[in-house]
Amino acid sequence: MLFILTLLLGSYTHPEQLVETDWVAAHGADPSVRIVDMRRSGYADGHVPGAMSLAPEAIRDASNPPTFLPAPSQFEEMMARLGISNATRVVVYDERGGIYAARLWWILNYFGHANVALMNGGWIKWTAEQRPATTAAPAPVRAQFAVHPQPRWIATAADVVAAIDKPSTRIVDARTQAEIDGKDLRNIRRGGFVPSSVPVYWEDLLDPQRKTFKPSDELRKIYEDRGVLPSHEVIAYCQVGMRASVDLFALDLIGYDKLRNYLGSWEEWGNRDDLPIATKK
Repeated sequence: MLFILTLLLGSYTHPEQLVETDWVAAHGADPSVRIVDMRRSGYADGHVPGAMSLAPEAIRDASNPPTFLPAPSQFEEMMARLGISNATRVVVYDERGGIYAARLWWILNYFGHANVALMNGGWIKWTAEQRPATTAAPAPVRAQFAVHPQPRWIATAADVVAAIDKPSTRIVDARTQAEIDGKDLRNIRRGGFVPSSVPVYWEDLLDPQRKTFKPSDELRKIYEDRGVLPSHEVIAYCQVGMRASVDLFALDLIGYDKLRNYLGSWEEWGNRDDLPIATKK
């Protein structure tokens, strides 16, 4: 009975969104699967066989407020070049526990493609297990990809303002304590945090060494201890929407279903004098 209870506590609500390295090794070459490498560097020196490279910056348009999303036609072209169709199973990885990969997971969901997962542990785990790597870049057959935007996944600055102190909503800050304290400005004019937001630092969701996601019961405790409950709508932010995507991924993994990414994040919020800032936790 204790063993069964442990399994239930440790199980994810959406386990299909997190695949292990052995699954990738066995299925990465399947015609219906596309592996995407989201590392900032290192692809040319070696990557998971069959993986295509996509720059983290490619999926956020800093010049396109209020959503900061790439244009639908631009995103369709990006996916088509990678050989990703609306029927493709997409698996994403990076070398930092999902900080880049999770944003592609999120934006694919926003554009209506939910058949996407992260490789648990990413490049860190793949190389620790001494799995094969290649320097050969694949040449995928161009695919047809059509976007079907799902606005419920995105929040604008106006949405965040409306959510401040709202009982049914929690605003989650995925940044470091130094950023929240206003000590680390990162070239942004104002420091601090969104009023009523709660800090859930994105790396606290991961095993420190392996960079794999913590079990479901541990993830639930992290959020519930901060007053973030499954009944809440959650808006997450960081600096440019990457770290926030890790929080959103973890929340979705354990069954939270009202999730929004404030993609403008602190890069917008901290540089706009008309938006409220709190400076003490």
